[in-house]
Amino acid sequence: MGETGAPVWVVIPAGQQASGGWIDDTLKARAVERGMMAAAPLTGDFPRQRVEAVAGGDPEARVRDLFERRGWTDGLPIVAPTTVRVRRMIAGGHLSANEVLGAVEPLKGLATVEKVAANAVMAGCKPAYFPVVLAAVDALLDPEFNLNGVQTTDENVAPLLIVSGPVVERIGLNASFGALGPGWAANATIGRALRLVMLNLGGGRAGLVSFAGLGQAGRYTLCLAENAALSPWPAIHTEAGLPAEASAVTLTRAETVINVTGGLEEIATVMGTAASAFQIMWSGRPTVILAPATAAELAAKGMSKDDVRAWLHTHGRWPAESWERSWFKSALVAEGRWKDWVLEGAARGAIPPTKAPEDIVIVVAGGDVPIPQHAYCPSWGSPPARITREVRLPGGG
Repeated sequence: MGETGAPVWVVIPAGQQASGGWIDDTLKARAVERGMMAAAPLTGDFPRQRVEAVAGGDPEARVRDLFERRGWTDGLPIVAPTTVRVRRMIAGGHLSANEVLGAVEPLKGLATVEKVAANAVMAGCKPAYFPVVLAAVDALLDPEFNLNGVQTTDENVAPLLIVSGPVVERIGLNASFGALGPGWAANATIGRALRLVMLNLGGGRAGLVSFAGLGQAGRYTLCLAENAALSPWPAIHTEAGLPAEASAVTLTRAETVINVTGGLEEIATVMGTAASAFQIMWSGRPTVILAPATAAELAAKGMSKDDVRAWLHTHGRWPAESWERSWFKSALVAEGRWKDWVLEGAARGAIPPTKAPEDIVIVVAGGDVPIPQHAYCPSWGSPPARITREVRLPGGG
């Protein structure tokens, strides 16, 4: 196509509301008002139709340039969502093109399967990944996730996707060495697809809708798989009532990813700091990504996941004297945001990281290395969110 200059037909990835309006019109009005049109000078400048013909000496390059200037990318190169590629993506799932998963907050573009597929193509997903993308979007739209808050807050929160079950091996998701790092197409593009849905269907553009003060790298993609082969405990999705043989996506909120080297003591030390402040303020649910070797050692001592949660809840506490001196208390306590369980903990000398032990999400992932490498992902926002959706494969497989 690039050599002949023949046009390509691409699916418009931007959000259209149930009323028929396009979210880009709102984004353009805000960009003009704030003097931010330079960042995406073609915001709102596109044909108001389902598909668009793009021609030029290299139409695929032309699509990439147009979409970037319209504000439809995350700043990285995208794959042109041609009608052929989008059809193939949809065929990888179990739903028809016109089915609607819901409206994406805050600008309420409809997440039709075709629109989600277009954004998945742009992210670089393969059709085999699409069932996971659909499950992730369905979880994202659950009211408990509070997508409106996630999209508009001044905090740097991002969705964290944890994939579990047979689909992990089937599509090549990484659960081992480098599971949160580069080099793994499924991890990178599934998480990226979710971000593009938030951007193009929900309108989460920085400075216009999203007011995260700094952002974080996890806002490009934050997706990993549970290391079932090395986990001594039942799969994470069984905690949501799904059968062990099912595949699922578990969605939480992550303020950041903090590397922790050592054992439970070191994880508890990190949890018992101001890193957990917003999580504590909102009764959030943090995620502890536990190294396989440590999980095996704990299980060998007879500890279950619930035992680990209880231990971290007891030992991962924020000293009341540190809380008293913190910005969080001096700036926020006057507004009455601290819950009773926080004040009760402070009165006893230390505040637990969560309201209850069961609010700590634990997943085993990463490589089996002699020096255990974990991650702590403090949470944000209300209501407390840990949402699991089954991954449904085409034909019920």
